[in-house]
Amino acid sequence: MNAVTHPREASSPAPGRRRSLLEWFDSGEPHPVRGPFTRWPHLTDAVLAVIVFAGSLVAIAASALADGADLTFEAIVDQPFSAFVMLALAAAALMWRRQRPVAVTAFVMAVMIAWAFAGDGDGQDLAIIVAIYAVGRYTTDDRQSVATLAAVIVVSILGTVIDTNQRIDIAPAFIFAGLPWYVGRRVRNRGQYLVLLQERAQRLEADQLARARQAVADERSRIARELHDVVAHQVSMMTVQAGAAKTIADDDLDAAIEAMGDVERAGRQALGELRHLLGVLRPDSGDGDDLGPQPGLADVGALVDDLTHTGAHVSVTIAPLPEGLSAAVDLSAYRLVQESFTNIIKHAGPNPTVHLTIGLDDVGLVIDITNTIESEAAPGLPESGFGIAGMRERATLLGGTLTAEPQPPDRFCVHARVPLGLERT
Repeated sequence: MNAVTHPREASSPAPGRRRSLLEWFDSGEPHPVRGPFTRWPHLTDAVLAVIVFAGSLVAIAASALADGADLTFEAIVDQPFSAFVMLALAAAALMWRRQRPVAVTAFVMAVMIAWAFAGDGDGQDLAIIVAIYAVGRYTTDDRQSVATLAAVIVVSILGTVIDTNQRIDIAPAFIFAGLPWYVGRRVRNRGQYLVLLQERAQRLEADQLARARQAVADERSRIARELHDVVAHQVSMMTVQAGAAKTIADDDLDAAIEAMGDVERAGRQALGELRHLLGVLRPDSGDGDDLGPQPGLADVGALVDDLTHTGAHVSVTIAPLPEGLSAAVDLSAYRLVQESFTNIIKHAGPNPTVHLTIGLDDVGLVIDITNTIESEAAPGLPESGFGIAGMRERATLLGGTLTAEPQPPDRFCVHARVPLGLERT
């Protein structure tokens, strides 16, 4: 389909150009200045050569005028043919000043020596000024650049000695050669500095992006661990209780109803913990007054009751704990016990014997959980793959350790040691 152009739009600038102008005047990041010498280097160098040639002719004609005489076009063009040739050669060489600044300067110096022997007077210095600026601007070898500057100064002084029509002025030789070289050097250093700043900004942006990605990955891992710890225990309880209710429903309806009541209670508890977790993950969704406290070691009794309802024989020994236990240690210890009980429900078989011990030593909090394993246990519940790894990660983040391994002939042991202080690694 052909696009229809509104009459008013036809006279307006192109969208790309208009957007560029708006970005230029925007108060955001500064934009590098890109003049014609950067946009069209070959064209501008050719124009510069023409300007240098014309300016040199004017300078020669002006220097040859008598005091009080007017500069005319006839005075400009009434120059020796050799002067036109040498000025044209020097100006034309400037077209390669970017690629070969030292070679161009050497060629222009040779023209200056020839000019001095020809004795055509003053005014031919414009080409050497542009050439020595190019040496300071584009030469990367510092020693070569300084040596070229010194050579230009010597040749300039030598030219005034050879040509009797020129005044021997040493100070102007240093000024007309040193000042353009210094300006070119400053421009080059500033350009390199801007490039370094741009590269540094790009590196910082890349590092910031990498840190942001790592933070997202860490947060995803933390959320996955929290979801696993919250959901896996309760869902495992619900699955075991529902299976038991199905098994005994025909023989003992009251027990089956009680088991289904446990399923309902576990489901409500799982929903409550999920709601709490989602509220923590979205703190801006409300004022946060209904989030409630995080579970801790004081709530281990509820985990023991849940495990007992599945048919396990549980014994618990909890030593007196210090007051003011940090929330991170309290929550992590609770999660370690919760995940261990979840694994027992999944893999220990029917009616396991479980011993839970929570105490203190010189390092900090010590948690030991031992359970029996039926050698001919029925296939366990599906595994998520995050259980023991998540437990070990929790302990490590607090500066502690955790081991989980079987002990022959029929036991599985979990041993965790967590410092009471926050010693994150």
